[in-house]
Amino acid sequence: MADEFDRTRQYRRHAPDGRASLLVTSAVHPSADERNPAAVQWRGLTADPALAGLVPGRARPQYAEVHTEARSADGWRLPVPHLLPVAPAWHPWLPLLAGLAVDARKRTAYLWTADYSSRSVRTYEHVPAATGLTALGPPGCAPVVWLDDGRIALLTKGAEPEPSLQDAAREWRPVSLEAIGPNFITFEPGEDVLLRLAGATVTVLDPADGVASPLTSPLLIRQLSTAAHDGLLLDHVHPAHGAPDEHGLCWSRSHVSPAAPGRLRPAPAAATAPVERATPQGPVTAYADQGGEEQASAPPLRHALDTGFGQAQLTVLPEGDGTWLLWIRALRQGEGPSPGTPTFLTGAGHSGAVLDLPLYWPGDADPKLIHDQITTAVEGALALLGDMRPGRVVVGGHSFGATLALYSLAYLEGLAGAMAHSGCYNRTLTPTGFHYERRTLWAAPEMYRAFSALQFANRLDRPVLLVHGTEDANAATPSDQAVELYRAVVATGGHARLVLIPGEGHTFHSREALRAVAKEHHDWLERC
Repeated sequence: MADEFDRTRQYRRHAPDGRASLLVTSAVHPSADERNPAAVQWRGLTADPALAGLVPGRARPQYAEVHTEARSADGWRLPVPHLLPVAPAWHPWLPLLAGLAVDARKRTAYLWTADYSSRSVRTYEHVPAATGLTALGPPGCAPVVWLDDGRIALLTKGAEPEPSLQDAAREWRPVSLEAIGPNFITFEPGEDVLLRLAGATVTVLDPADGVASPLTSPLLIRQLSTAAHDGLLLDHVHPAHGAPDEHGLCWSRSHVSPAAPGRLRPAPAAATAPVERATPQGPVTAYADQGGEEQASAPPLRHALDTGFGQAQLTVLPEGDGTWLLWIRALRQGEGPSPGTPTFLTGAGHSGAVLDLPLYWPGDADPKLIHDQITTAVEGALALLGDMRPGRVVVGGHSFGATLALYSLAYLEGLAGAMAHSGCYNRTLTPTGFHYERRTLWAAPEMYRAFSALQFANRLDRPVLLVHGTEDANAATPSDQAVELYRAVVATGGHARLVLIPGEGHTFHSREALRAVAKEHHDWLERC
């Protein structure tokens, strides 16, 4: 089981002209140690105030090697610890490279530059670097760029304002809200909160003497690039400018010149489309994951199942033995099966199958319509698994899939138990709609009762494993949902186990969390 989560991957970032490349080796899954406990969720984004930006999606590199055409067989390992997994910046014509690393004690980022001709590195810990919102930018977008005069433009963390006595005096005040319906009200953190967490200043640094000069006030920046002739182009948040994205942010492109700091101008029309120098990165080459047992395995078996309104797909994994784990993934009508399988599913060491289940859920749906589709698909999956190898079957799922798994356990006899991850088990706490359901609790109370596991906790008469991240920021699925269902199952005479994963959100990312969940799965399947 350990090998599954200790695997490493390699990818190569090429210089734009192909003269050099950076071969990066990192773990497949990030470590929980890389997470800053002070990180904050903002509308589904994870911001780290120490980095003044979003948390990178990849694991930190274990090491990185520079390879050149002249010395292709003799890679140079960068002597920089705790590299950040952000794209590097290649100098347009000199053998220079720049990137970011993390001070392990302070958790803040700093700039490093490398001369891969002389194989020397210089660091600039006195300048607090930032990642900004570059994780939302185009692939290969770096928070660092080289200027034609040899200086470096980078995103830096702005100074935290000192609270004044006047500010303290204004802290206490009532909050008043008023609205007239019908309408749906949501409470989302404002852009001012994100600006405090991930606001970054564009700064120009002279690598010769380390002097840094700010060009802008703190902004929410997703792309920093050189303009075609002079200065820098910034993609940054601008209120009420254009259509908002999925996070409710509106974006604008502006121009700033090192010769005129503080003067932010709209980018010329010709610069609204990316230019060649705007993304100074070559292609990225990915390699197969390393580690674990390298042996050929049979491809998964896929079977179509009729739900009465569409086709569900059952994917049976080739490895494993013992008790089956049938994992349900909820699809919208017409949506294709999800690619891949959950890592903790293959890491548990038991037989596994994934049921991708599309549900026909019209605006006037009633509980029987949905009940028949769920039970038909799950009964069909049970029959297929029984034909392949008779044995016990435990059903599981994540988020709304967790609800479908528990619903199946409540209404079907052929299941030995259930596993539910990150679910919402009391739908009265989401009264304005959930997943497929767009009617309110007051318009369709029977649907909310039917798909609230708390309402049928008395029917969960076989063992139930509940797994939830303590930092789940999904408005519908705080960890209290799992705690209350755990209490309800036990109160009605059932058997339940509650596992809370520290520091994890709605989905689990760190290898420590994935390893722990896989072990819980393995042990639960052994017991059911």
